[in-house]
Amino acid sequence: MECKLALSVFRFDAKTDFLPYYKTHYVTVDLNESVQTLLTLIQAQDPSFDFPKDALSALKINQKALFASETLKGVVESMGKELCLEPLSIKRAIKDMIIDTDDFYRNFDRLNAWVDGKDKALYEQYLIYRYASSALDVIEDFQGDALFAFAFDMIQKYPEQKEKILNVIADEKTGIFVRTRLCQKIYPCAGEVERKIAALKNAIMQHRPFYNPLVEKLSRRVDTL
Repeated sequence: MECKLALSVFRFDAKTDFLPYYKTHYVTVDLNESVQTLLTLIQAQDPSFDFPKDALSALKINQKALFASETLKGVVESMGKELCLEPLSIKRAIKDMIIDTDDFYRNFDRLNAWVDGKDKALYEQYLIYRYASSALDVIEDFQGDALFAFAFDMIQKYPEQKEKILNVIADEKTGIFVRTRLCQKIYPCAGEVERKIAALKNAIMQHRPFYNPLVEKLSRRVDTL
């Protein structure tokens, strides 16, 4: 089914622009196509527009982070026909929807000593969970929900490393207890990741070697999902 969409598209080129701006596009597209197809149609209207084209291509639509592989039908049913397209992080924008993800990959290094390098492929699947978090706006070194979800997976894979992994994410300034819930900031809702993070919080608070004042303060407020 074809549908006409009104788009407000973030534009910025770090090489030439001082400030970002938004450009309006009207695009008719089959809703059975993906968001990636929509980005291609925008580029057809304006060849200077650019976006990531790999398998993990992602962006924000109406302030919700999602992978570009998502089908437009669900997006339009959830958000309407007037859509604002922005990069995952405006602050880290390089060229339109393309951002600098160096911080995302640096975070992998926090657990690198206790996992296999091949596990990075799984970590990459959590890309949008890092940039959806509002905590990242106020805590520059915030570890991020991508790392927390990945940490849960790695504890299942390497249970002998549980203590060391929990010790990393329990950091009271940058770790799991300063994060905010993401269900309203991810499309589709991040219920699975929320459950993993709740389980990690419980594990930290039950594991006495990781006692610290913040954990003790929160120990009676365990997430239940």
